[in-house]
Amino acid sequence: MITRPVKILYVCPFAHDFASYSFMAFHEGNALSQAGAEVELLTFKGLLDKAPMKIKQWTVRRHITLSLPLYYLANLMRKSRYTRMFAKLIEYSLTLMVAIRLKKKNNYDVLHLREGDPFLFILHLLNLPQRGNNWAVILIGAEFIAQSSLQPSPWKNPKQFFGMVFIRAMNSNFWKPVFSRSSARNKFVYLTENEAIKNSYQPYMKGVLARNIFCLPLGVNRIDKTISKEEARKYLGIPTEKPVFLCFGSPHAGKEWEAIYIALKDIKDVFLLHGGNQRLDDRGLSLQLPNSLSLSEKYGVSDRVLIKDHYISEEEKPYYFFASDAIILSYTRQFLSNASSLWEACRFETPVIMSDNSQLKEIMDSYRPGLVFKAQDPDSLRETMMRFMDLSPEELLSFKENCRGFNEEFSINRWAKQCLLIYEDHLN
Repeated sequence: MITRPVKILYVCPFAHDFASYSFMAFHEGNALSQAGAEVELLTFKGLLDKAPMKIKQWTVRRHITLSLPLYYLANLMRKSRYTRMFAKLIEYSLTLMVAIRLKKKNNYDVLHLREGDPFLFILHLLNLPQRGNNWAVILIGAEFIAQSSLQPSPWKNPKQFFGMVFIRAMNSNFWKPVFSRSSARNKFVYLTENEAIKNSYQPYMKGVLARNIFCLPLGVNRIDKTISKEEARKYLGIPTEKPVFLCFGSPHAGKEWEAIYIALKDIKDVFLLHGGNQRLDDRGLSLQLPNSLSLSEKYGVSDRVLIKDHYISEEEKPYYFFASDAIILSYTRQFLSNASSLWEACRFETPVIMSDNSQLKEIMDSYRPGLVFKAQDPDSLRETMMRFMDLSPEELLSFKENCRGFNEEFSINRWAKQCLLIYEDHLN
C-alpha cells in the first residue's frame, strides 16, 4: 500500500502529432498533478501546443546516443504519408525505451502510456527483459479503426496491400506468448475511453488482456474565458449573420466528412468553418481519405467554406467553437473509438450534430447536447441541419445547459481521481 503521493511518468509518444495527444497530455498531466500525484511528462520531442505545463518534462532526444540515427530517420519518414506509420512505430519504440530507462533512474510507481495501440506488441516486447514495471495503457481502438478502413481484398485497392499485411501482422495471435510472458513479469492495466472499445479488446490475443481492461471516459477541462460570437467571427473573418457550422480536426479513417459537403451543397444560406491540419492521418494506413480542401472543390462550395489548414492551438481554439452555431461530428458506421471533439464541444457549450454510431448515440440520448443523424447519410444530415436552424432560442439554450451537465459528469478532476483509484487497485 502506497502512503505517499503516487509518482507517475505520463508517456505520450505522439504529443507532436496533429491529433489531440498534445491537448490530452497537457490537461491530463496537469489534472493528475492537481489530484495529488507527483507527475512528470515524457514525449518524443515536446508538445505540439506550446502552452506552459506545471510538471517536469522529458524528451527522447536527451536520453539516446546509439539510437540517434533512428531518431533522425523517424523525423525524415514523417514527411511522407507513405512512410508516416513506420515513423510513428520508431517514435513509439524510442519513447518507451526511454520511459523504461527513466523508470530505473527515478523509480516511478506508474508508467501511464497515452495510446498503447496499434503498436501494443512493441510495448510487450520491450518489457520482456524487464521486471516490476507498472503500466497503465490507454487503448483508443486504433487497431480496429485501421482494420475497418482497409479493403477486405487487397486486390480491390493494391495500394493498401502492404498496410493490410502490416496491421494484421502487428495484431496477430503470434504475439500472444510475448504478451503473456511480459505480463507475468510486469503489471499492465488497460484503460479504454468507452465500453465499445473495451468489448472489442476482450477477445484480443485470445483474451490475454481481458482481466485487466477498465473503462475510463475522457475528462473535460474548464475553459479560462468566453468570447462573444461577434468577436470570434470577426477574428476568423467569417460572416456574422449566416448560420455557421463547425467541422474540427484532422482526417482519419473513422471520420466521414463527405456527407457534410454533400449536405452543404443543397443548403445555400449557411457557412462551414473547418479548423485543423488537413494532412492525411496514418492510423488507418488509408491513402485515399478525402480532406476538406478536396471536398470543398469537388462539391463546388468553396465560396461558403473557410478551411484553416493548420494545427489549432489551445489559445486559438475558443474562437472556432464560440464562432459556431453547432459542430458537426460525422463518423463512419464502423467507428467505435471516442469522439474527443464531442468533449471539446461540450467544454465550449457548442451544440452538437452527430452521427448515430451506437456508443455515440447512447451519450447523445443520455445528455442531449444536440441532434443526431444517420451515419454516412447526407440526406439525413441535411434534414438535421435544417431542423437545427429552425430550433427556438429556448431549445438552443437547453442544449447549452445540457453541455454544462455533461461537463460536470465528465470533469477532468473526476477523471484524474478515477485514474488514481485504478492505479491504487493496480499497484495493490
